[in-house]
Amino acid sequence: MSETVTPGVVLKTKFVTANKKGFQDYVQYVDREEAKGKGDANRSMFSLYNHYMDDPDKTSALFTQQSDRLSVEGKQGIKSLFEQAQKKNSIMWQDVITFDNDWLQKQGVYDSKTHTLDEEALKQVTRKSMQAMMKKEGLQKSAVWSAAIHYNTENIHIHVATVEPNPTRDRGKRKPKTLDAMKSEVVNGLLDRTQERNQINTLIRDYMVNEKKENSSMKWSNREMKPLFLDVYNHLPKDKRQWHYGYQTLNPIRPKIDELTTRYLGKYHGKDMKQLHDQLDQEVTELKRAYGDGPKDKRRYQHYKQNKLDDLYKRMGNAFLQEMKRYDRQQYTRQTTHTNASYKSMPSGIELQRSLRSIQRSMGQTYDQFINDLDHQKLERKIEREG
Repeated sequence: MSETVTPGVVLKTKFVTANKKGFQDYVQYVDREEAKGKGDANRSMFSLYNHYMDDPDKTSALFTQQSDRLSVEGKQGIKSLFEQAQKKNSIMWQDVITFDNDWLQKQGVYDSKTHTLDEEALKQVTRKSMQAMMKKEGLQKSAVWSAAIHYNTENIHIHVATVEPNPTRDRGKRKPKTLDAMKSEVVNGLLDRTQERNQINTLIRDYMVNEKKENSSMKWSNREMKPLFLDVYNHLPKDKRQWHYGYQTLNPIRPKIDELTTRYLGKYHGKDMKQLHDQLDQEVTELKRAYGDGPKDKRRYQHYKQNKLDDLYKRMGNAFLQEMKRYDRQQYTRQTTHTNASYKSMPSGIELQRSLRSIQRSMGQTYDQFINDLDHQKLERKIEREG
């Protein structure tokens, strides 16, 4: 039985309508001069989340899309907008982004020894997450949100509340793709794998594909691949515009193209392929650690490695097909050159007539010489007899 993975990031979300107590609780919470402590308003505001969250030990100041720390005036402005939303029966979307502290520490965001947190990093990923949500839900021009970071001995989490001061909808349910995008923004913003993924792309494109473009399949060193190369070439469609790996007309011979790639990689890039597999496995491990191994979360990474390998085979396949195009042009050039040479070796009409007359003259001269020789021989025999 496989061990369950603790996700680095968890997104919990729900919504409440304007007549629910939780809506008014949040308005009261915003009205506090500082969003810290364990007052009654603070507790009641988060009562909607108490089925999976404890009371926070520490709460950061409220922040928004534009402000890192709302002033007293700023909080009054947010409170006014939320009150307006409530009066106009807006829905309130409530999101909680929860982190595994060990995962945050690995990303360099949290220090468990000093209990210090890079709040700026969490605020930035929250903003990106909310931007993705509002774009996908069409709320960019109508919604406002505010959030606070909460510290807890077991996990750090962020509470976000979103409303429409002038409502455009009466349904609160958001699309699954919206929630996926929200979580992805948080993970990708903290899990910086840019360098590792660039290494994978360089390994595929520069070390393997580009090198193949310079290594002809017709070389003596590639003699074992040449028959398969020619077999694929001879079965390609007449329309050379279709000589691309993804064309459906190549479906019957694509396995042979893949076999060419497998043979080539096995011969020239054995170590590179091992490195590629190791790095892809590491990426899957990192993504699994960030998202968890739930049925929905697996979709984010379970095909990552195979997709990268498919990309390699597609690029290598196109490299072989481009080589076949060059080979085809060479064959055409040779045939054309041979035909032109044969044509040039044939004399033109005038030259042919001159040649025939020359042959005739030559034949005529030979015949005259032959007759003269016969006459000369007869004369010599006659002289001998008379002598």
